[in-house]
Amino acid sequence: MRTFILIYTLLSSLLIIPFGHAKDFTLNGFTETVFIVSDIEKTSQFYQQYAGWKVRSTEEVAPELKQLWQLPERASLKQVLLANKGEQRGYVRLIQINNVQQEIIRANTQSWDVGGIFDVNVRVADMQKKRQQLQDAGWRGTSDPVSFTFGPYEVTEWITTGFDGISFAMIERIKPTLEGWPNVKQMSRVFNSTQVVSDIDTSLAFYRDVLGFQLYLEHKGASKEAGPNVLGLPYNLTTKIPRSVYILHPQKLNEGSVELLQFHGAMGKNVSTKAAPPNLGIVTLRFPVDNLPALKAHLIQNKVQIVSQATLNLPPYGLVDMLAIRTPDQTWIEFYQTH
Repeated sequence: MRTFILIYTLLSSLLIIPFGHAKDFTLNGFTETVFIVSDIEKTSQFYQQYAGWKVRSTEEVAPELKQLWQLPERASLKQVLLANKGEQRGYVRLIQINNVQQEIIRANTQSWDVGGIFDVNVRVADMQKKRQQLQDAGWRGTSDPVSFTFGPYEVTEWITTGFDGISFAMIERIKPTLEGWPNVKQMSRVFNSTQVVSDIDTSLAFYRDVLGFQLYLEHKGASKEAGPNVLGLPYNLTTKIPRSVYILHPQKLNEGSVELLQFHGAMGKNVSTKAAPPNLGIVTLRFPVDNLPALKAHLIQNKVQIVSQATLNLPPYGLVDMLAIRTPDQTWIEFYQTH
């Protein structure tokens, strides 16, 4: 969801009924994002105060996570699981890792810089109030909040960055009245997450053709008018730099969905080599699957390298089998199956 008009597309002719192993496993949208942070107490307290999220768990980190994340034995970890009140999805898991060297994944980056997870999307009830609160706390945005329409909706959006290079795309629905989100008091659960990629066709093929995600929304093109935009492009270039946007989800929903974004004509740095544990920032999305061995076989068949796997206790799900891969743009993502 960006400042330009996003065009809904009926893609029944393009939706892949794609691959031989589709019947063997079912993926769902991500249930949580994982933030590796430098100060877990400060970050947790901040999100409780300013996002209104509640602490769901402070259980010790399972030692097997070191195996999954390929961390040295000397590393020590602690975690806090945060959730919007009353929600069973869209969690944010904070993890602090001590005794290892770390860099911020997206430090000093522009919107068009490639690599890692660019932002997570949340809904807010009062953009003006929330923006003032966050600015008073030292957060800054790529631009001022921008209002725009897409389809039948009128929204205001603001992308802001806080601790450890973690960015939020905050969205307030103006018209029609937002329904089905009773827990939006300050910030909602996380429902979407954006990756800025170097080759949109390759990334689209990975999520759509390999993982079997369906296309929820698509936009291609530049802004129709020069001027303000949430992505921070110079006003005079918004009509000259086209963007490609795809939002994808296994069941074609905007709930635990992945957004792919490429700028055509704006070239920046590539931080993808940093986009993995133990570095600081939004490090991964976690997707549930009902048959992890079948998914693993399918990934191998499609020449996707399995980075690591482990069995670990992961509150609130309990014991899970988990594997990690890297996308074509080297974003670290994880899949898990509960026991």
